[in-house]
Order: sequence, then C-alpha cells, then structure tokens
Amino acid sequence: MEAASEEAASEEAASEEAASEDAASEEAASLEAASEEAASETAVVLAEAASEVEEAAALEAEPPQAVMPAARARATTAMQIFLSFISMISLVFL
Repeated sequence: MEAASEEAASEEAASEEAASEDAASEEAASLEAASEEAASETAVVLAEAASEVEEAAALEAEPPQAVMPAARARATTAMQIFLSFISMISLVFL
C-alpha cells in the first residue's frame, strides 16, 4: 500500500512539474510575443521617424532649387536690359 501511495505521490509530483513547465513555456511564449510586438512597433516608429527626416531634408533642399531658376531668370533679364541700353546709347552717339 505504501508503494502505491509513493507511486501516486511520484505521479502527482511529475504532473505538477509538467504543469509548471507548461506554465513556464506559455509565459515564455507570451513574453516572446510581447517582445516581437514591441520590436515591430519600434520598427514602425523608426520608419516613420526616418520618413519625417527625409521629408524635412527634402523641404530644406527644395528652396535653393526653386530659387535658382528665378535668380537666373532675373540675372538674364537684367543682362538683356543692360545690353539693350548699351546698344541704344551706342546708336545715339554714332
């Protein structure tokens, strides 16, 4: 009878150990899932931040490109006016 009770106690201890291992593996799985979710959220945040930095850099780069054609056009117009004025003066004095 003692052997049967020792065997039952041994089986009960084994089942409790298996249950605690199952609980530990479930907890590890949930921690791993939470970690993967946090990593995924972090990746999304980093991607958004990188996108915002690229947009800011693009906005900073645009004004010189937009200003240069206008400045070049003004300079060309001023040069044409100046040359036209010089040619009119030369025609008057000849």
